[in-house]
Amino acid sequence: MKKIIISLFVLTFIGCSSGPVIQTATPERDVANFRTCFELMADIMGYKPIYGSATGNYDKAKNLAELEEMYGGESLIEIQRNIPNAEILANNANVRKLLNAPYKVEEMKGKISSVPTKDTQTIYDAMENSNVNKNHHCYDTKGTIGFCFGRATIAHMEAIVREVHPDAVKKIWIAGDMGVWGHHVATMVHTEKGWRVLDTNQGRLVTPDQWIDIYMKEKQKNAKDIMIYITQAGRFGPYDTRSYNAIDLFNTNSDEFVKAKDYFNGYFHDYFQSLDNFKNKPAVQKK
Repeated sequence: MKKIIISLFVLTFIGCSSGPVIQTATPERDVANFRTCFELMADIMGYKPIYGSATGNYDKAKNLAELEEMYGGESLIEIQRNIPNAEILANNANVRKLLNAPYKVEEMKGKISSVPTKDTQTIYDAMENSNVNKNHHCYDTKGTIGFCFGRATIAHMEAIVREVHPDAVKKIWIAGDMGVWGHHVATMVHTEKGWRVLDTNQGRLVTPDQWIDIYMKEKQKNAKDIMIYITQAGRFGPYDTRSYNAIDLFNTNSDEFVKAKDYFNGYFHDYFQSLDNFKNKPAVQKK
């Protein structure tokens, strides 16, 4: 049986730094590195935004794609606030059932649909050991950002560059009153043993049920139940269905980059620049 080793970079990523070099307000950094790297990743991850109003009846969804369609283009936080608690509980039970059901994606040449456990650990380790995660305090100096969405983005990117099928990577979200935070997100990868959640808060790979059980304990006294959601991995935030974009990630919509004006203090800029540094790695190997 052939096994795909995903610990190395793929050839399709070699052109990540192509394009003109544009000097910015921080001369040692070039837009051609982090911006074109980000743009290439956005092109290959296959995200399809969903629009319209939420439909409700989430417990009736027959699969994960149908469930996401039911959210429409609405804020996940507002959905939790606006539906009765009984519907939240029914949704949560259905989400658990869908996550434990058999899951298949359409075959795509060169893409991995079910990732070996040890290679899923490789993706987790890449997220945990990323320069921005290890230097988290430099970007979240007041401890008010958290960057769960940043780590989820990194896990997504690290899976994509290792040729994991775009549909075999998703994000799992929760929304509700958890004290300091009103929502949390992590990336999931479909493995040979089912879905596994990559969340450095847990310090290890966990099953969706384990992840959900941990965070359900964060519900504040007398608050509504926490609601669980599953979306495509390309969804950036809980408030709308926009994918990754220059305004959200870099606080710019032009070729100008001023780190002092970046709300995230260069978190995504520095991550995508470090990702670009792998451009000369050899292709995925088979044996």
